[in-house]
Amino acid sequence: MENLKLFNPKQLTSARISRGMTMKDLAESIGVSRQMISNYESGKTVPKAENILKMVSVLKFPRSFFSDKTPELNYSATYFRSQSSATKRVRDMQKERLAYAKMIYDKLSKYVNFPDVKLPELIDFPLDDITDDTIMQKALELRALWGIDGESPIGKLISIAEINGIIIVEANMSDKKLDAVSRWIVDRPFIMLTDNHESLVRRRFNISHELGHLILHNGIENIYELSTKEHKELERQANLFASHFLLPDEAFMRSLLSTSLEFFVDLKSHWKVSIQAMIYKTHQLGLLTEDQKLYLNKKISWNKWRTIEPLDNHLPIERPTLFKKVYEMILNNSVVAENILNHSFSLPIDELEKMLNVKINENFENVIELRPNLRLVKS
Repeated sequence: MENLKLFNPKQLTSARISRGMTMKDLAESIGVSRQMISNYESGKTVPKAENILKMVSVLKFPRSFFSDKTPELNYSATYFRSQSSATKRVRDMQKERLAYAKMIYDKLSKYVNFPDVKLPELIDFPLDDITDDTIMQKALELRALWGIDGESPIGKLISIAEINGIIIVEANMSDKKLDAVSRWIVDRPFIMLTDNHESLVRRRFNISHELGHLILHNGIENIYELSTKEHKELERQANLFASHFLLPDEAFMRSLLSTSLEFFVDLKSHWKVSIQAMIYKTHQLGLLTEDQKLYLNKKISWNKWRTIEPLDNHLPIERPTLFKKVYEMILNNSVVAENILNHSFSLPIDELEKMLNVKINENFENVIELRPNLRLVKS
């Protein structure tokens, strides 16, 4: 029974999936059968100490992770900002990292109070009942709630979102087919950004898209139960929310002094939204005919701007800072020793460094957990 307490099979599954490995991959790496890995993960067999050490070495997770309690997550849906060709393996890798972000949040929140969550009232009814007018209303409500002038471009979006209680982290992985993932975990929204070296404008749209999911689609428990048509509608709604949030109709129209491609380049530096998204918005507003939109899109293709637009390499990227600030606040005020805090996360150094955006002392895993020395005092 003691061995069972030292090994949590669910944690092995989590570590394996987060590293993008199949049971077969892991089995071959440590020299056991695939069936044995299956037995480990189902709890039928407790691995010997030598095999636990091999898995620690291959998966690069600290030993403490495999004996930790698996974090309890609520049953809300997980949303992915991805292409349809994004694989289940990649989506599952990100879902596990969302759980790790929650583990970090839980540890940090023992010492520091995070900002309260400020979002409009969440929509909790079926997808088909969500109208475009409702989506626009919620986007404008969010701007107002966050103190963003309805006439102005949004400044540092990540900083504003973090101030208003949204947890945003960068993932320790990259995949061009998946940009972001979001989920309500208990009572707080989490957004995880894939490290794709994307442009500022793409990152801002990704975050706005995920905010749309978090606000609009609270009534959806499982996106995998949606039909292909429903999933397309889900994504369209999140894109529409992002468009209204970043480009309020009236303010955007007043700034649109020309519909030439050259003017859209200039407008990009003002709104910090992609040229392609602005052309789409302009067409939506009835200010471009279908032929005009087609012409502009052909010019974009001719200029090879589909993946990299003008200014993409000049507008500085925004990065999350909330976890880093809280982590440093704890250490700077000597609330807990650095090694003890790092050890308490029970996560790999590479994952911690990416999510906290700090450099971690590589020797922290060897720290001995300090316990009080107690003895019975006779009266």
